[in-house]
This record gives sequence, structure tokens and C-alpha cells, in this order.
Amino acid sequence: MERVKRIAAATAACACAYIGNAQLVVNNTITVADLVQNVLLGGGVTVSNLTFNGQSASQAYVQIGSFDGTNCNVGMNTGIMLSSGDINVALGPNDNSGDTEPLGGLGTPGDVDLDQASNSNTFDAAVLEFDFIPSGDSLSFNYVFASEEYLEFVNAGFNDVFGFFLSGPGISGPYQNNAANIALVPNTTIPVSIDNVNDVTNPGYYVDNGDGFTPPNSTDPQYIQFDGLTTVLTASALVECGQTYHIKIAIADAGDPILDSGVFIEGGSFTSPNAISIDITTESSDGVMTEGCTDALFTISRPGSADDIDITIQVSGSATNGVDYVPALPATITLPSGQSSVSFPVSPVEDGLSEGPESIILSATFVNACGDTSISVDSVQIIDYVPILLQTEDLSLDCSDDSVLIAAIASGGFGGLGYLWGTGAQQPAIWVPGLLNGVYPVTVTDECNKSVSQEVTVNAGCDIIIPNVFSPNGDGLNDVFYVEGITGTNNTVKIFNRWGRLVYEAKNYRNNWNGGSVSDGTYYYEIIVEGAPKPYTGHLTILSNRR
Repeated sequence: MERVKRIAAATAACACAYIGNAQLVVNNTITVADLVQNVLLGGGVTVSNLTFNGQSASQAYVQIGSFDGTNCNVGMNTGIMLSSGDINVALGPNDNSGDTEPLGGLGTPGDVDLDQASNSNTFDAAVLEFDFIPSGDSLSFNYVFASEEYLEFVNAGFNDVFGFFLSGPGISGPYQNNAANIALVPNTTIPVSIDNVNDVTNPGYYVDNGDGFTPPNSTDPQYIQFDGLTTVLTASALVECGQTYHIKIAIADAGDPILDSGVFIEGGSFTSPNAISIDITTESSDGVMTEGCTDALFTISRPGSADDIDITIQVSGSATNGVDYVPALPATITLPSGQSSVSFPVSPVEDGLSEGPESIILSATFVNACGDTSISVDSVQIIDYVPILLQTEDLSLDCSDDSVLIAAIASGGFGGLGYLWGTGAQQPAIWVPGLLNGVYPVTVTDECNKSVSQEVTVNAGCDIIIPNVFSPNGDGLNDVFYVEGITGTNNTVKIFNRWGRLVYEAKNYRNNWNGGSVSDGTYYYEIIVEGAPKPYTGHLTILSNRR
């Protein structure tokens, strides 16, 4: 009763199903043969004995056609579509909560395999069948399932059904001709259906497309009419090259002939590739390896993974195998059963020679069980590493600038260069005190983590002037042994009494000695300043008037 009420509620919206500016474009005037041969098929497959609902493939039918999904949310640009109603039911926006076209259904039969898959009677089946011979050891194609049954009839007994029923050598399943349904939830043996893919069950593969009356889905024509759809999924199977297989692509209403569903299959995706491929990716993503710096990953892939295969490798180019790069590339690579690709890193050797660009050209050859030869070639370039060149300049000043700019100029290296000064600054040039002597280390590092370091010396030009008397009496005047020009230098200060005994010593003296506990009198100093030609020596009188 509830299902009948919903049909009546949807009737008023039907006039809106064919809006002129819908962004999904469908065409049901193309013959089935043209759809399969010129839209569906990709490489490595030859087909024969095409039928649609058991009839000639030389005709066009309202339940099958082409689609252009470039400007809509179906997730694929072009392909073919099958529907349990007229394929125009898919046109957006989603402004009908339960569309059926034509109203009440087509009045055509269901399908026995879909009956079994849904465990119910089916109606208005759209069934595309053909034989095909694969040239590789695998079959795959991409698809999206969509339905007006979403989400109201999830686990409610009405569950429109579809399937891709494959039969032939090595295939075993419960359907006619021992066919197996290869429309499965990824990485499972569970068939894709409304109950198995929705907002609760396997939600990562579900796209909620609205309820038929809520914007933006109900007003924006980029949204197709169906209330829910899957993400783009892939149907695949292992096959034997050169053998004949049969596939039945079928969809139908289940339980009753209303609330249509559709399946979109991506154009050119029905393939059985027999070609191997080489892909060389470099760490720098520019197709170039740098000696001692950036490596490359060589990947050889093959379609399917059914058997062990041997791939012949031929290496050429100006780089010497095993000398200019390691490891040496082998003459043969075996891909074991169950493995579709093999990858191995290659590292260029930093030999310190200026050789200019060198190349590695890798050619892989594979002959499949049907005698077909596949050759793939890729190449990569090796360039010399250019060491970092760092230039700095020491400064000799005249004791007149509060601050000065010092700089590090770097070139070469790999990628961007980073700067780090001893002060913590991270830019090429920094400001430092100009009245104090100083030594400023800087390190430049490139993206290969190679680095060079230098020091910038600043000689402030402030002369060392040593007093011969000071009076540490606490009056704030001449209370410490103040040596002009010593601050900022690397130095050692020693004070001796008249008998030559050391009474004070400081490393890197900073004008802070007030005589301590020594008594008034005459003392002698020795001041060693780094960079000065000889030590400064002389006598010093302490007059504190202390009693």
C-alpha cells in the first residue's frame, strides 16, 4: 500500500523529468552494435553474437543508449547506460522522489538470473549479451549503479537488481552456464545492490543524491534523477587469453515494475590488456636523477596476475649499467603468479666526474600465452651533482657603525638552499653589531641534505685602550677595569701582583672586574686578544681608598 501511495505522489512531478538544460546527455537512438563496438570496448577484446533482450543488435532500444556525463555527477565522462525503464529517466535535476518511465513500467519480462540474484520476481529487464575473446589474462570495466529505490527501500523488500554474469573457461558460478556475477563490492564476494551499498552498509562506495524535492539536487541539473548511486566501481575477472567467454550485463525492477534503476558503464573501459608497461618515477618528479642525491623507482606492470611470466629486459643509453647507477639492471625479471607489478629503486653513483647528462633507456618485452608480443620503453636522465658554492666576505670597520649587514652568497647544490647562521637566523643576509668584533658561522644546506659552512669575521676597528688605574670605591665612576674595544673579542685577561702571582683571570673578559678582594697597589696585566699581533702588557694601579 505504501508503495502505491508513493507512485501517486510522484505523478505530479513527472512533467519535470525532461528539462531542456539537463547536464546529463543520453541518446537511445544508437544501435546496440554501435554502442558496444564504438563506445564500450577498449583494447584487447573482440566481440561477437551481440543481442539485447534476445533480439538483434542492429536495432536501437529505449532501455540502452550512450551517455555524456561530463557535466553531471555520475562520475564518468562517457559510456553506455542500461535502465529498467527508458534511459531518459536519468536526466537531472533530481526533482522526483520516485521516477518511473514510462509510468507503471514498460510491461516487459524480467530475467531468470536476476530473479535468482534478487530472490524475487523481476520486471522490465534490460539485458545486453555478447561473446568475447580476450587477448590478455584479465577482464575489467568501470561502472556506476544508480536507483530511485534509494534510500527508502533499503532492506524493505523492494530491491532493484543488476549483475554482470560472466561465463567461460575457468569461471564457475551459480547462474546460467555456470556464470559468476562480477559486480561485487570491492575486495569482497558480496554483489553490489541497494541493500549492500548505501549510507550505512559500505558507505564509502555510496553517493547520496538527494530526496527528489530538496535543493540543490532538485534544482541543479548537474545532479542526475536517481536518489542514490555508487561511486565509480570496477568489475574484473581473470580469464585465459584466446578463449571465448560470454557476458550478460543485466538490470531489472524487482518486486514490482516501478521506481527505475540504471547502470552506467564507462566508455572504452571494457578491456583485456595484454601489454606490459614500464613506469620510471624520480624523487624529484622531473624525470631526472642527480648523482648522489635523487633516485628513481622503476616499475614494470602487467595486466592480470594469473601466471608466472618472464619479462626480457634490455638496457641502453649513455649511462653504464652497474657503474653509473646501482644496482645493475638484470636481463630478465620474473613476475610470480598473483603479482601484477614489480618495482626496484635505482641510485645514480656520485663519481665526482663532470660527464654531462647521461641516459638510461629501459625496454621490456613480454610474449603472452597467445603469442602476442608486448614491448614497453621508458627512459630517465642522470645529471652531475653541482656542489654548493658558498661565498662570504669578512668586514674590517672603523668603529663607526652601530650595525652592519653581512651576507652569504650560495649557488649550486640541488633544489632550494637553506641558510642557518650561528645566531639562529635563516636568511642569506643578517644585521650584526658594528662596534663589536665577532665571528658569525653560517651553514648552507640543499634538498639533498648536503651542506657547506663558513665564518664571517667582523673586525669593528675599535682600538684596544687599557687604563693604568681604576678606583673601585662604589662612586659609579671608574669602578671597574674597563678596557675599551675588548667587548665582542675572543680574549684572555690575566692580572698579576708584584711578585708575579696570578690574582685574576677571565676568558672573553667583559669589563666587569672591580678588583675583588685584592688590596690597593700596583699590579701587572697581560691581555691576549685573538687577531692581535702580540699580547698587551703593562702595569695597573688600584686606588680604592679602602681601609
